[in-house]
Amino acid sequence: MGKLLGYVILLGLFLFVVATMLPFVIAAGLGYLAYRIIRYVLKENYFKSDAFINYKNKIDDTIREHNEIAHYADELFNQDVFSFEDRATGVDNQSNLATFENTSRDNYVRDRNIKELDNSHTRNVSLQIVRKASEDPIKYLTQYFNIKPTEENLEQIQEIGENVSRIENAVANLKERESDITKGFNPPKFILKHYKKEFMEKTGVEFAEITIPYAEYKFQYVSAGGNSSQITRIKLNGDVIEAISSFLADKIKFNKTVEGQRALMTNNLRTEIKVRDQYACQLCGLSTNDEPHLLLEIDHILPVSKGGLTARENLQTLCWKCNRSKSNKVA
Repeated sequence: MGKLLGYVILLGLFLFVVATMLPFVIAAGLGYLAYRIIRYVLKENYFKSDAFINYKNKIDDTIREHNEIAHYADELFNQDVFSFEDRATGVDNQSNLATFENTSRDNYVRDRNIKELDNSHTRNVSLQIVRKASEDPIKYLTQYFNIKPTEENLEQIQEIGENVSRIENAVANLKERESDITKGFNPPKFILKHYKKEFMEKTGVEFAEITIPYAEYKFQYVSAGGNSSQITRIKLNGDVIEAISSFLADKIKFNKTVEGQRALMTNNLRTEIKVRDQYACQLCGLSTNDEPHLLLEIDHILPVSKGGLTARENLQTLCWKCNRSKSNKVA
């Protein structure tokens, strides 16, 4: 009887609490619903406001140009000329051009048959060679991957260098544009917090993820037991290509001749030509004064395929659109 009385008392207390709190719960629910409705109305009003419409119109041209550059970068990727694949192929400290990685694992027996033996970009060598390659990457890269000091290879290096430079330039230009576009965002905080996806969709802003397809060459050591492994990786980025060009030019003694300038298309030279041409396209006349983020490239007036050289008098600054339309024609 006493236990039953206790249950009755607890039930009564529970009903009392519910009856007491119910108005507050209902009020809280109604308050939250009202908040969501008000927030939605404010959002709809913002997207119809002059402030948003003016902002959208302002960035339309920027986004259109951004998307064109992104498409152009994709075209460059598809050229697939970034390595010495299937080609007849003691400098200053260059260890920064390679990355050394100790891939050993304790108590792990590595399958020595899995050593990328069929990968033309991998050499399975001694531990000593792996370490030396990390200290002097260009010497060992040219030696072990048969990149011989010939005029033909200098031209091939230049071709690869041009492609890498153009794609690096395009990607850097895209990042600058993306930064400017995002800096221009100035909607109410609640828009970015709750409706950012819708905001991005309505403005048409969509940034493509672009990864530069650098060819990677590897020197790999795997111990007899398969428990120890070390790798030196060398990516054919702009700095590595310039170092290879200089290395080959020194070997064939061409760097002081007009012909040797084939190997001298460096980033410094590209900048020098742009400064000389006052950062303006030599065909259409558009300059960075007209468009701060204008994508400029360096063109051979007489194309290399027609005997043109990488000499200052044979180089000019073009915007990416004029350079793409000119291709290997003589302007």
